[in-house]
Amino acid sequence: MDLRAEAMGPHPEDQALREEIARLRASLTALLLQKDDLLLIQCKRIEAAYLRRFGALELKVYESWCDCLRAKRKAKLIRAEQNQRKQADPERIEALLDDELSAYREELELRFRRVESVMERREGPGLSAGGTKELKELYRQAVKALHPDLHPGADETRAKTLDQAMRAYRIGDLETLRTICQTLEPAREGESCELDELRAEAKRLRAQIRSFDRQLEAIKLEYPYSMRVYLEDNEKGREREAELSAQLRDLRQRTARYESAIENMLHPSDEEEETT
Repeated sequence: MDLRAEAMGPHPEDQALREEIARLRASLTALLLQKDDLLLIQCKRIEAAYLRRFGALELKVYESWCDCLRAKRKAKLIRAEQNQRKQADPERIEALLDDELSAYREELELRFRRVESVMERREGPGLSAGGTKELKELYRQAVKALHPDLHPGADETRAKTLDQAMRAYRIGDLETLRTICQTLEPAREGESCELDELRAEAKRLRAQIRSFDRQLEAIKLEYPYSMRVYLEDNEKGREREAELSAQLRDLRQRTARYESAIENMLHPSDEEEETT
């Protein structure tokens, strides 16, 4: 052991790094909580509110888009066969369209079930203001003690416990979060580390914070958070309804034109038959 180094005490950078790491961990904990609140709470509520107001209309638009796409493709197939002097076979064409457009029909079913589940869902009584505050504080404790971004190399048990805490937070299960937090070991902030390890940890935490800042910005730009403007601004909401209604009218008109063209190809008028 270097007695002279021991007598001199810790390196001047040591305490500054430990203080910085404590601040960085606190900042990262706050960002982790903010991200989970966005994804698990706010985005779920925004999506539910958006679908309740606009979901049925959006569903009609998507269904009309599928109908328009099918009619357009059907007209193209019939025209191709007639150009080759073949007799169009409607049943075969319909079967081909069913196969080609099955992915769109499956997506339509998924959208329908999502809107239906939101319409049927009933909000529970929820937590009181005090209960909500306690829920957030307990979740903060769980994240601080368990999250792998704060504790690299954490074992599988911690990961499973964090998953349980996340689910409890998402559904407002206060009792489960209380139980989880009662079993947590206190965080060890003052662990003995070499100066190089402290520098590396500070660097890692700075990079994590930058990454989470970018993730938060991305979440706010994407669906469903980006739909919040249509719920909070009445004028924007009316504009969204008008936009969707216009799309619906346009798609139905285009579909009608394709269907009229198909009817004319399959059952040409007497004048058309004479000219062909």
